[in-house]
Amino acid sequence: MRASNKLAIMCSFAVVIFCITVVLMYKNGHQKIAKYKQHTKEVYSDIQFKGKVLKIHKIERGGRVYGMMCIKLDYANIDSFYRFDKMSCLKICNSIVSLPTGSISIENDRHVRPILNATYIEVNMDNSNQRVFIDSSGNRTAQDLYYQSSNLKEVDLQLCDECK
Repeated sequence: MRASNKLAIMCSFAVVIFCITVVLMYKNGHQKIAKYKQHTKEVYSDIQFKGKVLKIHKIERGGRVYGMMCIKLDYANIDSFYRFDKMSCLKICNSIVSLPTGSISIENDRHVRPILNATYIEVNMDNSNQRVFIDSSGNRTAQDLYYQSSNLKEVDLQLCDECK
């Protein structure tokens, strides 16, 4: 077999392997999203609350910045709640909520800006499956529910305890 034929076969094989890898990664990503959405529905679908944003703690880990939003409740349909696992977290205690925001590394990002500018938040009101960030001008930005504990540690839920 000539060298050019061997090279063509090796290149074809590499392309096939690359394509298979991309397809498997894509499928795995969608499975993780579906699993997280199911988890959120099972654990958090009945929880509704709203209140004033007291502070957003910025937590630097793994080269990214994550947020823990501290909220003083005006309304909640439950008195207390605590959950921290590998997929999600939320703490409601003594009218203070510790709510993960996700990555807030890029402050000018269109998804991050409403979080950082929020003075008030409504979470899953009327079972909307959304969190609504309201800024000081009354502008409202709705986003999907988010409770992911990505790169947070359980101790991070205690950051809002100082806001009492």
